[in-house]
Amino acid sequence: MSKFFYNVAINIPLRQAFTYHLNYEIPLGRRVEVKFGSTKKVGIVIEQLINSEIDTKPIQKVLDDISVFSVSELKILKWASDYYFHPIGEVLNSFLPTNLRQIKNNLDFAEIEENEITYFKRVKFENKLNAQQLKAFRFLKLLKGFKPVLLYGVTGSGKTEVYLRCVQENLLKNRSILVLAPEISLIPQLENRFKNIFGGLVGIYHSKMTINARYKSWKKFRNGNLKVMIGTRSAVMMPAPKLGLIVIDEEHDTSYKQQDGFKFSARDIALKRAQILKIPIILGSATPSLRTLKLVDEDKFEVTKLTKRVTQKNPPKFTILDINSADMVSGLAKNSLDVISEILKKNKQVLIFINRRGFAPQFVCSYCNWKAMCSSCDSSLVFHHQVERLICHRCDSSFGIPRKCPSCSKEQLSYIGTGTEQLENTLNNYFPNIPIYRMDRDSTKKVGSLEKILSEIQSSKAGIIIGTQMLIKGHDFPNLQLVIAVDVDQGITSLNTCAVEEMGQQLIQVAGRAGRSDGQANVIVQSRYFNDQNLLQLKSGNYLNFANSLMRERKAMSQPPYYFEATINASSSNAQNNIDMLNFAKKFIDHNKCLVIGPMPAIKSKVRGSYHHHILIQANTRALLNKILSHVVNSLDEDKSKISRKARWGINVDPTEF
Repeated sequence: MSKFFYNVAINIPLRQAFTYHLNYEIPLGRRVEVKFGSTKKVGIVIEQLINSEIDTKPIQKVLDDISVFSVSELKILKWASDYYFHPIGEVLNSFLPTNLRQIKNNLDFAEIEENEITYFKRVKFENKLNAQQLKAFRFLKLLKGFKPVLLYGVTGSGKTEVYLRCVQENLLKNRSILVLAPEISLIPQLENRFKNIFGGLVGIYHSKMTINARYKSWKKFRNGNLKVMIGTRSAVMMPAPKLGLIVIDEEHDTSYKQQDGFKFSARDIALKRAQILKIPIILGSATPSLRTLKLVDEDKFEVTKLTKRVTQKNPPKFTILDINSADMVSGLAKNSLDVISEILKKNKQVLIFINRRGFAPQFVCSYCNWKAMCSSCDSSLVFHHQVERLICHRCDSSFGIPRKCPSCSKEQLSYIGTGTEQLENTLNNYFPNIPIYRMDRDSTKKVGSLEKILSEIQSSKAGIIIGTQMLIKGHDFPNLQLVIAVDVDQGITSLNTCAVEEMGQQLIQVAGRAGRSDGQANVIVQSRYFNDQNLLQLKSGNYLNFANSLMRERKAMSQPPYYFEATINASSSNAQNNIDMLNFAKKFIDHNKCLVIGPMPAIKSKVRGSYHHHILIQANTRALLNKILSHVVNSLDEDKSKISRKARWGINVDPTEF
């Protein structure tokens, strides 16, 4: 009897596939049941071999009649495994619906009803494109093959209208379209815009959906019943029979980078997918990442620009408010409160941006300086007034509020700092008859709560909107006339090399929510560093000037995007084990070819009882960095001294957090 040999990827933390055999031939991408040790596991067939030099176990069962990943999709996922130095089984599992990670479930397309819309007919759009939009659309319409294009458009310039036209052109050719958004909070607005035009051809995919709802979307996009899929980073490898276009909205956003487990960038995987499929990809942003701007400068990306708002109204005016000697109330300067009052009298809305949820970030004893800390992490417990708990924002551990200091037993406990809850409470007292809308992770936990808040904001006149970064991108608040940015100084003082870039992007994005209808908006940036050069650059509201200045600085200092970085991360319950393991890893790095820093504690140095350390590697070319990492990974995998097993370790390529 003939034997057919296959390499099978299994969801385990080993950087290899495993060879099994079957007495008949099957296509690649099929899910199979295999024995691994004494257990049965789901595997995915990724390669067929001519023969095997080792004894192999048989594949127990072929689970489905159809492949979960196509040959081209497997090629992309293998690239991702190699590029990020992550086990292939875990990479494939990351993009497999939860239902299909279990042996008991089968992929059955017979359950899906056929879509009634067989042929798409051109629709009539309500909004006509202006001259700049029309020029951008005509440029994008003519793209063929792999063409990365930056659609640079100032906030309010109508990038989504251009997306919609490009989507229609692909639907007319019976092609599928993948639209990525960085935050779940942006999905409802995009979904409404797209469904108003394309109806039942549009689906969504993100982590707040139920497991079954995600699985249904995955299957419908897989077999072509859905043609337009809008999703967050987990949707980047959604299988589609005829993918014709990928759109990455807010391409600059660091939320596209997964920070735990398989540390991939959805932006970069999308680019690789477009390259392998030879299709166009549009990267849209009002505040493009420095990486993208560098690729534009090098003519590796093309660019088309929307430099004016659709309404032709002026962008908001920036004011930097020195708060060093200001009277402060819950993080707001008295001057800011006075301006808020004036705006509310005009029946207009105010948005207060503070990237810190909860009531106060620290809970302390004023007598002995005791501070409430998480017992499993090295972080302060955040006081949450609404639920009367002290909560760790790293591990979500929750504790009751002590009446006396646990250290000195004095009743002199208080809180320090400001969060979204405190601002809501304070402003309710100042403006008792004004509706206040708080938008953060806590207020949007319930299903439908986000949509409800957005709907109420749209229908109200005077009002105050308080929120974290989830509200600063993509939302349109027509009655908004004032934006106040609170606590931006952490972007100036942070040790994170990406902090200044992110601060600039956030300020331009949050400012862009205001003044879209009348052009009379103002932005107040509260800061103790009112003479900071980066803030002064942003004061003009011209992001590209700020970005170009920052790029010159980065180039002079040999920092990304002109140099390439990766970290080797280690975690264990013993900090010394991390240090020993990382010092061992350094022995396999040629220090003459790159810069190596560390071992050093991560900024989040302890999470859920585990200590985290890393070494930073910086090389002047991508090829050199990959070569260095490959040698280190192979050496650690082959380590017979077992030093590398003292800690859990992994690679983070192109890190955005340290």
